[in-house]
Amino acid sequence: MLSIRSVLGGLVATSLAAGLVVGAEAGSDTAAPTTEPVPVCAEVGPYTPPPPNSVGTPAGVRLCPVRAALEVRTPGTVLDGLDVTGGVVVAAPGVVVRRSRVTGDGTTAAGIRTLDGGSVRIEDTTLTGAFTDAAVDGPDWVVERVEMTAVRADGARLGPGATLRNSWLHDFAPRSDRPVDAIALAAPEGDVLVEANRIRLGTGPGLGSAVLVDPAGTARHESAGDHERRVERPGPVVIRDNELGGGRYTLLRDAAAAPLADLRITGNRFHRDAGAAPLRVRGAAELRDNVFVDGGEVRR
Repeated sequence: MLSIRSVLGGLVATSLAAGLVVGAEAGSDTAAPTTEPVPVCAEVGPYTPPPPNSVGTPAGVRLCPVRAALEVRTPGTVLDGLDVTGGVVVAAPGVVVRRSRVTGDGTTAAGIRTLDGGSVRIEDTTLTGAFTDAAVDGPDWVVERVEMTAVRADGARLGPGATLRNSWLHDFAPRSDRPVDAIALAAPEGDVLVEANRIRLGTGPGLGSAVLVDPAGTARHESAGDHERRVERPGPVVIRDNELGGGRYTLLRDAAAAPLADLRITGNRFHRDAGAAPLRVRGAAELRDNVFVDGGEVRR
């Protein structure tokens, strides 16, 4: 595989059949990761915090196109200003993806996916297109100010240690083989946060739920990435202060799901566009302060 350094010197365009290994010696699929830093796209310029309420790739940012799947093996790698066609696999801790766009072409399982031992922060980024599983998948990731739109798969599958915050998920593209959910929580150990997002799944054939709580992975999909992660102190599953709409059941936790010790669904605002009901929660859960956007309490 080629080193990413060989293709990111400024505005680049590649059409590589093989993936790019970030942090490995050039010409080797199995080379040990190096500690050499990976440069960001020169065209994107220095990072500055986005304006308030910014979501997705910031307007006016010039991105460097990379037409190949990326696999990140070096801890602390920062991928900034990339326009990736394919996906990113994170196999190292402390990775950052920012000010980028990831477009699925149907060849990768996820837009960004963590493997065991990998962790990533994804910010100011847009994910779109066709993935076989989800736009973001796996454990140990933080998504902040991200837009997911026109995704032909689940939006996000949250494993243990995943956080989805201040993001906008909308205009999903239905699939013919199985229902699509905007987010699916598949963390039996908990330690998951979904906070202050706008999630509008829409309604119609092929659209499941804006939020599916399914820690066993049994209702519709496999759990997030077939990961095995030992958690010494299980955390709660918290879904709070989101604006939610669409789906047959906008927020669904069905009776078939595995039990969760601590499920909290609080302060969410629901649109009245669900096919069957805005909220269906079976089993123990803290439910309070969930309302319709035009007024009125939402009950299970």
